[in-house]
Amino acid sequence: MIRFVAGVMLAGAALPAQAAVTIGTQIVDARLQGVIAGQALDRSGSDAGNMTGRVSADVRSNQAASPSNGGVAMQGIASVVATLADAAHCRVTFRRTLAITAPGSDDSLLTGSSTYRYFFTVDTATAFDLNWGVSGYGASADGLVPAQTVSLTERDTGVSLLRLDGLGDGADGTTQVTLAAGRYTLSVEDAHAPVSRPGSGSGLSSAYSFAMRAVPEPSSWALMLVGFGTVGVGLRRARRRVTLAVR
Repeated sequence: MIRFVAGVMLAGAALPAQAAVTIGTQIVDARLQGVIAGQALDRSGSDAGNMTGRVSADVRSNQAASPSNGGVAMQGIASVVATLADAAHCRVTFRRTLAITAPGSDDSLLTGSSTYRYFFTVDTATAFDLNWGVSGYGASADGLVPAQTVSLTERDTGVSLLRLDGLGDGADGTTQVTLAAGRYTLSVEDAHAPVSRPGSGSGLSSAYSFAMRAVPEPSSWALMLVGFGTVGVGLRRARRRVTLAVR
């Protein structure tokens, strides 16, 4: 019985633990820029935090059609929200909705940008899991579909460990990267920012989530296998004793 309990404790002690992650800073930025009926528009917002919780930036601009603005009706929304449940788990959502809905001055143009950055440190080998889903419509300044880029870099060396380019409408998936102990930067930014012109709309919505956990060292895996082996032997002996008692 003592050997069986010891085996259970041995196996449990070797199970993968949550990675020791230290929060550096979360930073979010959102911006609307353009020219509406000859008038420049530039509005921005940002937020930052160095602890768990929510950071957000939300920029909006609305303008009704009237003779004074050349008959242009415009609506713009650019927002990003990041919620850090703990140092190793976060969800980030983006929303851009741009529209110049009524004919007006030909030079009218509206674009929106949003970015997210997370600076963090891990003190042991760590599995970094990333999930994403993106939807978009309309066009960007270079004529392509609005899209984003995700990158994960080692902060001290600048080495890129992950880069996902051109995440546009319909992009979704998961991936995993193993990190060594060190300092890292995760960023989500525009590859092609949405743009709206008179009579057209454009936008991009997306959600990203990541989770980190410690990767057991080879010695820990060996210890865990020994523990499970001990548990198995204990269970077989226990079943045999029960069978003999019944007979």
